Amino acid sequence: MNRTKKMMLITMLVAIGTVFHMIESTITIPLPVPGFRLGFANIVGMVALYMFDGKTMLGVNAVRVVFASLLSGMLFGTGFWLSVSGMLCSNFACIIFKRVTPMSMYGVSVMGSVFHAVGQVIAISFLYQQFFMQAVLPILLLLGIPTGLLIAYMSNQICMRIKIM
Repeated sequence: MNRTKKMMLITMLVAIGTVFHMIESTITIPLPVPGFRLGFANIVGMVALYMFDGKTMLGVNAVRVVFASLLSGMLFGTGFWLSVSGMLCSNFACIIFKRVTPMSMYGVSVMGSVFHAVGQVIAISFLYQQFFMQAVLPILLLLGIPTGLLIAYMSNQICMRIKIM
């Protein structure tokens, strides 16, 4: 793949991820866990990981978080830091588990979802000095399994349709 085509695909992934991030932030899910989201924007990160590499995934997701925060007027707000911490933990987990384990996309995605929750709980505990939020972590970890599987299914379908896998 030539450099121009690669740049165009990465830019499209960032744009689609930003749109997913913005749309998902308007959807509320009636659960006892505050701020829980399905993570549809993470589909783009998984596609970037399997289409290119971990460095590209990290770049796409980082730019997506910054753009979505800028567009929503929340740059450097609490939501931004929660997104950044979850994204960083999730991306590093996905990259590591893809490299060092024989996990399929489903396993990698579930691990990313679980580590996203861990990163956000660490961030909220640090930002607010409220360590009782760690009590919510088991619920978030359990919710991370079906959402990780859903994200992996959608990412896998996209990758199959564009002939990556």
